[in-house]
Amino acid sequence: MSNIPVAVIAWWDAITTRRHAAILLTAYFAVAVVPLIFFRGYHSDEGLAISIARSAVENGQWLAPHMFGVRLIERPTMLSWIVGALSLPFGEVGQAGARLTVALFLLAGCVLIYSLLRSVAASIPAAVFGVALFLACPMVLRAYVLITADLPLSVLQLLAFWLWWRGHQGGSVGFGRWIAIGAALAVAALMKGPQPIAFFALGIGLYLVGSRSWRQIPGLILAGAVCVAPIAAWYWANYRPGDETIWATFMRISPEQALAAPLRAAAEQFFEMLPAALAAGAFLVGGGLRGRAGPDLRFVRATVCFAFTAAIVVLFWPGGSTARYYFPMVAPLCILGGLAYDRLKANRPQAVAPVLTVVLALLTYAAGYSAASPFMPRQFRGAKLDADRIAALVRTEPAPIHFVGAVGINVLAYLPGPISAVRSAALDNLAGAAWLAVPADVADALIGRRGDAVEAKLAFGQNGEWRLLYVKPGR
Repeated sequence: MSNIPVAVIAWWDAITTRRHAAILLTAYFAVAVVPLIFFRGYHSDEGLAISIARSAVENGQWLAPHMFGVRLIERPTMLSWIVGALSLPFGEVGQAGARLTVALFLLAGCVLIYSLLRSVAASIPAAVFGVALFLACPMVLRAYVLITADLPLSVLQLLAFWLWWRGHQGGSVGFGRWIAIGAALAVAALMKGPQPIAFFALGIGLYLVGSRSWRQIPGLILAGAVCVAPIAAWYWANYRPGDETIWATFMRISPEQALAAPLRAAAEQFFEMLPAALAAGAFLVGGGLRGRAGPDLRFVRATVCFAFTAAIVVLFWPGGSTARYYFPMVAPLCILGGLAYDRLKANRPQAVAPVLTVVLALLTYAAGYSAASPFMPRQFRGAKLDADRIAALVRTEPAPIHFVGAVGINVLAYLPGPISAVRSAALDNLAGAAWLAVPADVADALIGRRGDAVEAKLAFGQNGEWRLLYVKPGR
C-alpha cells in the first residue's frame, strides 16, 4: 500500500511529461466541453443572459439591459453584450456561439494558470496539476459552458493578476502595464458590477503595502481609475430616480434577505472548491509561506493575498454570502495547489496522491457527463424541446407571446419574437389573439374567469409546472 501513492505520482509525471500539455488540454476539451456547447440546453440563469443579448441585437437595447421589454438595470451585463456583438453577423443569438464564448474564457483560465505556475519554475506535471484542479473544482465544473458572468469575470481578474505578476517578476510594472490591468478589470467590472474586482484590488493592494512596494501604489491607483471610469459612466448614463435602491439591493448593501452566515458559508465554500482547497491547504501547512527552497516567495505571498483578502471581507459581509461570490478565489487556490505538487510529491506522496485521484475521478465524471449529453435529450435539452413544441403551436396560430414573472425564461430564449412580459393583473384585459406562458395555478384561475376565451394547449417545464394558453381572437 505504501507504494501506491508513489506509483500514482510516477504515472502522472510520466503522462504529463510525455504528452504536451496543450495536447492533453485539447483532448479533454474535445470530450468534456465541446459536446456541451451543442447538446446542453439553457438552464439555471442562462435564459436571462440570452434574453438581454437578444434585446440588444433585435431591438438595439445595448446600453440599458432589457429582457423582452422589461428594463433590468441592477447591473451591467458585459457577457450578454459580448454574446450579442458576436451574434450580429448572424442576425440572431444562437446557443452554440453563446456557449463557445464562455468555453473560451474557461480555456483562457487554464492557460493563465499554467503560465503562472511555469513562470515560477513549477514543473510541467505541477502546472498541469494546477489546471486539472481548476477544471475539477465543482464550482468550475458546473460552469464549463454556463452563460453566466461568474467564470468570465474571474478569468479577467486572473488576467489582471498575470499582467501584474509578469511585470513585478521582471522588476518593473510600468504605467502601460497598469493601464492594461485597469482595462482588464474594467471589463470584469462591467460583467457584474464593481464589487467582484475587490479580489484583485484588495489582494494586490495588501501585498504592495505588506512588501513596502510603495513605487507601485501610483500604478495601482491608475489601474483603479481606468477600471472605474467605464463602470461609473454606465451607472451615470442609465440612472433613473429609484435605481439606487435596486443597485443597493443587488450589491447587498441593503439586502432583501439574509444568505449563509460566515461559518456555514466557509464550510460550503470548502466543499465547493474541493479538491483545490485541500491541495492549497497542504501547501500552506507544509511551509509554503516560509523561505525554504521552492517557488518565488513573492509570488506565493501575492497569490495568497489575491485568494484570501477579499474572500474574508465577503465572508463577513452583512447579509451573508453565497457560492458564486467566491468564484475569483478558485484560480489562486489552484495555483497554490499546483505548487503543492512539487513541494510534497517526494516527501509526502501520501498527501498528493489522494488529491490527484479525486481530481481524476471528477474529470472522468465531467467527461462522462458531457459524452452522455447527445443521448439524453430530455435531461440535457428539456428547454429546447419545450421551445420546439411551443414554436410548432405558434406557427399554426401566429400571435404575440406573453409571459408572467420568470416563467420559462430558458424556454422563451429559444423562441422567435415578439415576446413580452405582462403582469398577472393584466391577463384579464388581453384582447385579440395571443399566447400566454403562465404558472399552472394562474392558468387554471384564468380559464375559470374567462371560460371559452382561453384554451390550454400544453404543459411545459421540467416538471410540467407551466402552461401555454391561447387567447382566442375577438375574446
